[in-house]
Amino acid sequence: MATEAARATPLEDIGAAELTQLGKRIEILRIERGCSKQQLARHAGTSRQQLWRVMTGKSELTTALRDRLAAALAVDVALLAHGESIVSGAAIPVGDYLTEPHHLAATLRTLPAGDGGRRLKRALLNALEDLAVETSRVLPIDYAEIHRRVLAGEL
Repeated sequence: MATEAARATPLEDIGAAELTQLGKRIEILRIERGCSKQQLARHAGTSRQQLWRVMTGKSELTTALRDRLAAALAVDVALLAHGESIVSGAAIPVGDYLTEPHHLAATLRTLPAGDGGRRLKRALLNALEDLAVETSRVLPIDYAEIHRRVLAGEL
């Protein structure tokens, strides 16, 4: 049947554009936030077509669009800059997670959603709290808000 043949044909064989690392990162973040490409493009002040060109590497990501996408996705701009990967890249010193909550929030956003993801996020928060106690560090006030958002399923 034609339908079965179409399903069995790999996308790259029919000319579908492949996402770049940046495109994959944007796509993961977009899906995690439950918004369509059209909604993301609108919130970032661009067209869906331009967003797609950026995601497939056919168009450069300008600084202005990068900043607007980061705001629309509620992520640190660094996550969309310099080809940094969600999963890899320069390791952040553990002390920075204790003193700079934006690092923690950015990391938590990369973890899965749902009950399993929430358990994983809570385990990370608990480990960081234990580390803060062991090293006699005081966690910043923003940490409590991050913890609240994780428990509420907002992050």
